[in-house]
Amino acid sequence: MIAHRSRMPLVVGGAVVIAIVLLAVTVTIARAWVGTYDIAIPGIPGPGALVSDGAPILRALSMIAGIVTLACAVSAMLLSPIARGGVVSPLGRRDLVLTSWAAGFWALLCLVQAAWTLADVLGLPLTEALRPEVVATYWSDIPQVRTLIAVALAALFVSGLASVGSTVISAGIAALVTVLALCLPAVTGHGGGSSQHALLLASGVAHASAASIWIAAVLAVLLVSVLRREGVASAIQRLTLVTVFAIAVLAVSGIGNAAAQLNSFSELITTRYGQLVIVKVLLLGLAVAAGMGLRQWIGKKASADPASRSQLTLRLTIEIVIMALAVGIGSALTTSPSPKVLEQFPSLGESLVGYAYPPPPDFMNVVLSLRPDPVFLAICAILAGLYIGGVIRLHRRGDRWPLGRTIAWLLGVTALLWCTNAGIAGYANVAPGLHMAQHMALTMLVPIFLVLGGPATLALRALRPAKAGQWGPREWVTVALQSRAAVILTNPLVVLGIYFFGLYGLYLSSAFANLMGTHVGHVAMQTHFVLSGYLFYWILIGVDPRPRFLPYWQRFVILIIASAFHGFFAIIIMMSNGALAPEWFGVVRPEWVTDLLQETNSGGQAAWAIGEVPILIVIIAMSIQWAKSDEREARRKDRQADRDGNQEMADYNEYLSLLNRRQASQAGSPTTRPERTDNWNP
Repeated sequence: MIAHRSRMPLVVGGAVVIAIVLLAVTVTIARAWVGTYDIAIPGIPGPGALVSDGAPILRALSMIAGIVTLACAVSAMLLSPIARGGVVSPLGRRDLVLTSWAAGFWALLCLVQAAWTLADVLGLPLTEALRPEVVATYWSDIPQVRTLIAVALAALFVSGLASVGSTVISAGIAALVTVLALCLPAVTGHGGGSSQHALLLASGVAHASAASIWIAAVLAVLLVSVLRREGVASAIQRLTLVTVFAIAVLAVSGIGNAAAQLNSFSELITTRYGQLVIVKVLLLGLAVAAGMGLRQWIGKKASADPASRSQLTLRLTIEIVIMALAVGIGSALTTSPSPKVLEQFPSLGESLVGYAYPPPPDFMNVVLSLRPDPVFLAICAILAGLYIGGVIRLHRRGDRWPLGRTIAWLLGVTALLWCTNAGIAGYANVAPGLHMAQHMALTMLVPIFLVLGGPATLALRALRPAKAGQWGPREWVTVALQSRAAVILTNPLVVLGIYFFGLYGLYLSSAFANLMGTHVGHVAMQTHFVLSGYLFYWILIGVDPRPRFLPYWQRFVILIIASAFHGFFAIIIMMSNGALAPEWFGVVRPEWVTDLLQETNSGGQAAWAIGEVPILIVIIAMSIQWAKSDEREARRKDRQADRDGNQEMADYNEYLSLLNRRQASQAGSPTTRPERTDNWNP
């Protein structure tokens, strides 16, 4: 048995080397098959084969390094025993050390990839591109290079956190940062442009995150198989739901990504790009089949004998190699031109927003028409699906959940869906008045219904506690609600600062125009609107538990302060002598926007008018909650009085009687100091 176990790391190490070689060969062959962006220009040498062929290989290797980092963090977070207080076991600490080393290597690969990308974009040999004056001049102007440097910094953060961390929270933060960093190249590659890349942004981020999580889950099981004796079957069982969800997201996002890159379904067959997509789909299907076969085999081979363990390691390694080949194909597709013919617009403004200007606004066009945004469409579907799933689980268990909270949550999700996927979403990008109306709805109306839905309370009731020595979703929700970050974020001063930064800091500076210039920035801005509003209304009328309880009179004071600041902002916009964000709205200007200043003043009026309704709703909600709180306190005191015979009132009466006796005793006692007379000298 010792001999078998001693050979396992060597077998896995050899498989890793083989996978890297196959990865490089796959990327090279795939790029040669589908073609590249490179165009030979007579008289100009170009970057050379080392740069052109090495950049996509480095991209694939960097992604693999990030996935290995995620696998180690997942192993520490989900597959290692957890002691009281969230402290990981020695096995978990070893996984964190591996996470630190993998993240450090990932950061190094990202920096090397940044150098290759710089040379590839500039069309220079590597030695020329790495000259200090060239790097200092161009690195900040190339989005891909900036993104790789950001990923390297994130990897260094993960490495440092994992090296000193010893809790499951450290592992969870490392895993979350790793997933976000793995998605950054997808955002830069296709989502960093204008709104026409909305589908590519949504599908690219979903595809990258789902693929990373799926491969990392399999790698984590392989890590358990190689380095431990027990727990393989349990690890596969714990990660099965994660992998199934990741595979589903991968399939849906892959369809969306292919639809955004191809002009028609037939191009899957008639173009080399489409044929390469089919090869990738077949590889992923083969990996899914291998995973399903592995789980069936685990059910039959439950023994931990050396032969079974060796077969398990071999099966996992084969599955990983297949996934590595799929990653190589994906890297080649990312760095190769697609057959998609981009729509050409007649004006610069329409090219910036990514669609033809909408017609003059009316009720039908603004309220009832549709302009789907894949990002928020997916977010709304997830929010509604998870909430309804939690309610169904409670009802199946025999528990009740208030119907009003369900209605409030679904109203909030519906309002969010309308703000981001209805006609107003298209008008908000080109008209200041309608943009301000959308902003007020996202910040002041949508969050009210969401916080009244009580999602955290529903999660705490619907999710089952994890087994001893493990952390599940319920434990993470509990820790999040009781964390130091939650304490800071629920501080009224912090809440007001975040809430009003979206008004004054955004619209009275150049930040708004900069964010509107990219679809990523636009999505980030809308996300800030919703989250800042949710945080604000959570401390006022939220039904979920909070680390800081605010008396109701303080909540009314906060609401009055917020109303004053909001009204002052609306007056500034209404009385402004200059147009709002002319560097943006002045460029993306339809013919029916005849007076940009008047549109800006209309936006201030919309901010003033729309803000009144949410404030009234909050006042009513707080009044009802305050009255119910007093009723609950009165009932509590009545129940206490029934239990102890109204001992509290008896103690209070005894206290008053004691005061009366003390005063009477003092009034009847002789004075200890002689009375002063006219001839008395002290």
